[in-house]
Amino acid sequence: MNILEQMAVHDHEQVIAFQNRETGLRGFLAIHDTTLGPALGGVRLWRYASEDEALDDALRLSRGMTYKAAISELPCGGGKAVILLHDGLKRAEAFEAYGQMVESLRGRFFTGRDVGITDEDLAAIARITKYVALEPDPRLGDISEHTAIGVWHGMRACLEFADFARSRKNIRVAIQGVGSVGMTLARILKREGMEMVVADVNGERAKQAATELGARVVPPEEILSVPCDVLAPCALGGAISVKMIPRLQARIVCGCANNVLATPEAGEELARRGILYAPDYLVNAGGLIRGAEYFLLGRADSLASLERIHERMLRVLELARERGASTARVADELAEARLKKGKTFRDLHWGAEANSATGHAKARVLPP
Repeated sequence: MNILEQMAVHDHEQVIAFQNRETGLRGFLAIHDTTLGPALGGVRLWRYASEDEALDDALRLSRGMTYKAAISELPCGGGKAVILLHDGLKRAEAFEAYGQMVESLRGRFFTGRDVGITDEDLAAIARITKYVALEPDPRLGDISEHTAIGVWHGMRACLEFADFARSRKNIRVAIQGVGSVGMTLARILKREGMEMVVADVNGERAKQAATELGARVVPPEEILSVPCDVLAPCALGGAISVKMIPRLQARIVCGCANNVLATPEAGEELARRGILYAPDYLVNAGGLIRGAEYFLLGRADSLASLERIHERMLRVLELARERGASTARVADELAEARLKKGKTFRDLHWGAEANSATGHAKARVLPP
């Protein structure tokens, strides 16, 4: 399947393959949908097995960002950039070259931190473009913390819906991945009195969770099948597949990772087995919510908006029960309905101002 055919599967607007031979920069930027506003999405640095794998990651992640923005009622769309990590990469210079590519889009895409990105990488991007969420920024706050808080609100809704009436001290959560977001979530759960089992491919991070939070550590290959009340995937995507679902011993799946489900069929299988699934782009939207509200709306605080993840999660759970459908399908339908409404509004009111090259409204210029 060629790139245009892959783009057509989920109606991506634009894919940019970028490279800079001098710095070793190679990667893809996927802009999925700008119906509701400019595309927001982080840049990921990863050692991909192939360029095809990198492109597939960009396409899947950018679509998830669009749905995350839509279901969170934000004035933006979704994009994602991925950079191939390899031994010849001149890191600082490569991220400056990436920043030049972002700058050339003039606000159509706004980037930030994702897997593998350091503060130094963000600083290199920011030397070239203003269209980047530069951390740490005391006015913006900690994006990882905002994401983890949102996941907790979603998890809280699932626990209420599943009628966990007993004390939270008896609830066991298995966390796959205790990086910046997973560890922050673990600290929240500790404050709530929950018992934790953790795993991470980085043994030092797992050891830190054990020392600081009293978590029990298990090998990474065992975490998905640990007996628990809640399984929280907080590592890379694709953790939950149809093949591995029979091994699950959790009542709820709710975590920080993007694209938790390996395939759409996995969401249906979870529903058939009576396992509550919190759609990842709904519950892990806290970072995007904060970024969009700060950069696009100028809001000083987003905690009230993060709390609304609880309400949205409860709504999805209730609709899924009423319709006899999976939460994954219901969340998709809600996001798609908002996108459809936005496209209708654009066609009716913005036709004269639409960009003739893309068919979409001109992106708002974001503040530095």
